[in-house]
Amino acid sequence: MTAAYDFSKFTSLGFRSLPQLVCDHSASHPESVAMRQKDFGIWQEVTWQGFEEIMRAMAAGLIELGMQPGDHIGILSENRQEWVQAQLGVMAAGGVVAGMYPTSPAAELLHLINASDSSILFIEDQEQLDKIIELEGKLPELRQLVIFDPKGTQGDDTLGLVAFAQVLERGRAALAANEGVVQARIDAIESNDTALMVFTSGSTGLPKAAEISYLNLWSAASYSNVHFGEFKAGTNVLSYLPLCHIAEQNMTLINSLTGQFTMNFGESLRTVQMDLREIAPDIFFGVPRIWERMQSTVMVQTATTGKLRSLMTLMALKSAKTRGEKRRSLWTVADKVKHLFWSLLVYRHILAYLGLSNTKVALSAAAPIAEDLLFFLRGLGLNIREAWGMTESTGAASIQPDFGDCDGRVGQFPEGIAYKIAEDGELLIKGGLVFKGYYKNPDATAETIVDGWLHTGDVALAEPDGSISIVDRKKDIMINAAGKNLTPSLIENTMKSSPFIKECIVIADKRPYVCALVQLDLDTMRIWAEQQNISYTTYRSLAENPVVAEMIDAEIAKGNTRLARVEQIKKTYLLPKELDHDDGEVTATLKVRRNKIYEFYDAEIEGLYAA
Repeated sequence: MTAAYDFSKFTSLGFRSLPQLVCDHSASHPESVAMRQKDFGIWQEVTWQGFEEIMRAMAAGLIELGMQPGDHIGILSENRQEWVQAQLGVMAAGGVVAGMYPTSPAAELLHLINASDSSILFIEDQEQLDKIIELEGKLPELRQLVIFDPKGTQGDDTLGLVAFAQVLERGRAALAANEGVVQARIDAIESNDTALMVFTSGSTGLPKAAEISYLNLWSAASYSNVHFGEFKAGTNVLSYLPLCHIAEQNMTLINSLTGQFTMNFGESLRTVQMDLREIAPDIFFGVPRIWERMQSTVMVQTATTGKLRSLMTLMALKSAKTRGEKRRSLWTVADKVKHLFWSLLVYRHILAYLGLSNTKVALSAAAPIAEDLLFFLRGLGLNIREAWGMTESTGAASIQPDFGDCDGRVGQFPEGIAYKIAEDGELLIKGGLVFKGYYKNPDATAETIVDGWLHTGDVALAEPDGSISIVDRKKDIMINAAGKNLTPSLIENTMKSSPFIKECIVIADKRPYVCALVQLDLDTMRIWAEQQNISYTTYRSLAENPVVAEMIDAEIAKGNTRLARVEQIKKTYLLPKELDHDDGEVTATLKVRRNKIYEFYDAEIEGLYAA
């Protein structure tokens, strides 16, 4: 690994746009690896010099397609190197990038494309093309499609469909005739120009397009240096969460362009675990569901190994959780000796299996994570730190110190970010990370940014050491029939610490007691069912089995022992199917759409409260 990249070299130059940073790295370290992509089992590399050449060629190709400065360009694809190459090409041509989730059904894409006024759309493959064909005649601004993988689309000319490689070829030819056309557009980028439009999750309504400026991204870059400045150039990051989400924009692009890290793109979402083992990243970010899945994987592997090994692993995991409950700075000599003993025997093998053996910093954000899960991971020796942020704060705005060693659940804000807590408990922040506003939605913008303060919608607590904790979303706080305030995320995360519960949706607002809808974790339930000789054919047949219901009731009872009496779940209903984005039950980022689920299961909910 090469020496640390000197961040001060370009901070001393003042504001730099993302295309300018690519050019800087190309000039200073032309042969260093900027990105890798795995194709047919082989990692193919692109240097910083190669990245700059592709960026400029793509920009020139887009200009040849008629793209004007300020045009909005959509990208609809899973993570791959072409996603980033297209994004930087759009930016270098003076455009605005609007990322869209590849899992979105056609009906949702109709809103995203039209709400962003996208005139050109990059799509991944034939699957995404079929969605656009389904929307033919309903996308008035969209005039051009560019496809990354044209396999199976030969002869199709929907909206001028052209292959990504062809646009690059045209761009290279155009650059040969006029090299200065792209440089002029790069030079024209100003700090307040919109760089990205990032859609909100849409958990309570239609997603809104948040405008993120280049200054916002530059601010995020400076904070990246504060938190990750000790990592050397060439540090590997694995890009696997959707690049249309602000968190992955931070992890893949901002961190890489700040520290000259290497972006790695696997073959698909299905190969993430294998890719993790091969890359063994120094920095890894996961939403809580990723960490929950890793814990479930460990428990499944433990349950299916030999009796002696299983017993030893369970002892090690119990020991890990006990130590994980303590702040690392309070570990005794005995704690450190026990950790070293179990690390040599068990923990290092678990972390290597998960692909986290080299991980110096692990992050969890985007939603609350169960404390028990944090204790489990920290006890294994993983330096997992909670972060807080949102689309409107250009991603992470606060991060815990190593191993979460602070009073608050989401750490401190760095210098340059001011915060205060309103009378009703809402967290307000101000600084360079605060977004410009919602595209074509001045009313929502005015409600969200007041006198420069971003009203986050999160209820927070200030801790004695200056760190903060997030209680819950303001809109999600429930008041029961007796007038008691309840925090659903606390109750739900307590229950989701069970390896058998994938999702828990609390019902309590204006109700006499707490009930919940529960989704089984099929991976761990499958192992348990086989051990109990329970026959089943589908998820539904498993969920409707009375023995399964009894076991889940026992798991809920365990969780209730860690809750106040008023918070305890009295009755549950096992969902007969897994929550589905296509059915509108969860967002593309798997956030639960409570109102939709309450609507879909209204009869079952009322049954829980029937006398």
